[in-house]
Amino acid sequence: MKTPIWTGDIDSKSDTIQSTGIVGSLRWWTEALLRGMNEFACDPTGDSRCPDDEKYCSSCLIFGATGRRRLFRLEINGGRKISFPGNGAINVKPSGRSRGWFFGPAIVGGLKMEIIPLDEKFDENFVLVPLLVASKWGGIGAKTQLGYGVVEVASSSNADFDKFKKALEDLSRERKRQELNNLSLPNLKEMFFAKIQFKASNNWWEKVDGLIDKSGKNRFEKEIRKKVIEECLNNNFLPIAPVIKNWLRYGNGRQTWQHNNRARGLENWLFGTSKTVCPQCYDYDIVPQENETYKCRNCNQKFKKEEVIDRCASKINISCAYVVDNNLWEVRIWGWIPSYPKIQGFQKDRFLDNLKSALNGGNFHALFGNQTSDHKLVVWREYNSERDTFKKEENFDGFVKSLL
Repeated sequence: MKTPIWTGDIDSKSDTIQSTGIVGSLRWWTEALLRGMNEFACDPTGDSRCPDDEKYCSSCLIFGATGRRRLFRLEINGGRKISFPGNGAINVKPSGRSRGWFFGPAIVGGLKMEIIPLDEKFDENFVLVPLLVASKWGGIGAKTQLGYGVVEVASSSNADFDKFKKALEDLSRERKRQELNNLSLPNLKEMFFAKIQFKASNNWWEKVDGLIDKSGKNRFEKEIRKKVIEECLNNNFLPIAPVIKNWLRYGNGRQTWQHNNRARGLENWLFGTSKTVCPQCYDYDIVPQENETYKCRNCNQKFKKEEVIDRCASKINISCAYVVDNNLWEVRIWGWIPSYPKIQGFQKDRFLDNLKSALNGGNFHALFGNQTSDHKLVVWREYNSERDTFKKEENFDGFVKSLL
């Protein structure tokens, strides 16, 4: 693992690796891949989940659903819980933030994963293809928006997208459910992947705003924090995702997405929130009306109680910084920017143009301090886009193969 992997147990702790958490993450990536292939993938957490009239979507044919078991089982061994003093979380709080973000202990080290077929129609590429895309460009497990889950697959040469498609075709000949996809669900065609590298000297973390404690009030807490950072460095990563997140959401990075004055709802949609928001404009300012209906005082729209959004996930994921080689470090920024729902005032292409430009500029020198240098965007991948630094790939199959 390049950064810790977080798979929560029943107590919402990540003391050991949970295969169910890995399977759930693989399913998320598989669904995004299938939607990119124009294959229907239901929302397994929604009311429209499979089965429907005893038929299953392509994802449920692989990962199972009510009345149908998964085609495979994963056995995962190895790894260890990283040792943080007091077993607590470090609070990464950049200047200007009252609360910050918490980064707690999770699993580090090497894992051995065994894929066990449970059905003759199972093909290992059902696991290997989404796993390779996630490991090379995104993350696995939960809390990837906070830097967890960057992994490297040691034996990856067998992943074959053509075999994935052929096995899916064979699998889908019976009880296949095919409908139009919900445009608000993840789709690989609407995702971007960026990697930024920089060089750093020893103790560079001491200049990173948010990792250091500027209060100077509690010597004991400072010592604890220092030991946590040292443990992270011993495992070749640093939890700096909150530092970049803060820059992008509240700092100068706002210039990449703030094209109008309606920022509050837009930033909730783009970066996520744990608060209740309007399903139309994502603003907080919603009030109850008669007959269990609500009204948003920002956009004046009315909606039913069940339509209120209680929690909104971030569209942007930022990894921890991790060592590539000697003093060379890398950070991943990746995400899914859907074209639907339409958010008033948000221009997707303009945002991605601005973000790509900002990642190649001098912002990271300011964020990481003068003990870092040579910051640069080394790669940007995006389907059918002039922004892709590999090439503009209009063929989706070719794009997927280039990611493996």
